[in-house]
Amino acid sequence: MPVDLRCTFYTFTAMKYALAFLCCLWAFHTRAQNLELNQLKSFIARPALKVTDSLKKAGWALHPELSGEKALQMYQTWSFGKHKAEKAKAMAWFRIQADHGVINQLYYQAPGITHFNVLLKEIVAAGTEKKEEQNIEDKKISTYYVSPDFIFQTIVGEHSYTVMVMANKAP
Repeated sequence: MPVDLRCTFYTFTAMKYALAFLCCLWAFHTRAQNLELNQLKSFIARPALKVTDSLKKAGWALHPELSGEKALQMYQTWSFGKHKAEKAKAMAWFRIQADHGVINQLYYQAPGITHFNVLLKEIVAAGTEKKEEQNIEDKKISTYYVSPDFIFQTIVGEHSYTVMVMANKAP
């Protein structure tokens, strides 16, 4: 029985494109929760609406139950994806705080120790000064790093790795 090579070729080509498309989606999905230090710093002093729009486009989900406003200060909590082992948990968390609609502080809980270490190396490489005092509270270690433009706080818990970023000067 003869095999139609054109049919086989088209099927193989279609499968190649489908696989490439799925790989691109996977890469976008995993990349979206891995925020870089420059990106985190760029959110400071930006209008909250612009930052929240970019988070939505990248696949982050707003949690209204963990968000609100008090006087002229707004805070929002966002999550990204589902944790592999515990489906009720997110892969990454992001919290912004804004005064008068402009972001002045943010917290980013990295999806894992590997990405957290990349951020920590970037913080140190940026010429920050590590403050000698460290806080240990609720089984979490807090360390501060200061540069002329930003203050960074790293918060490491048993299974959480968070970076706080805020301006060192008023905008």
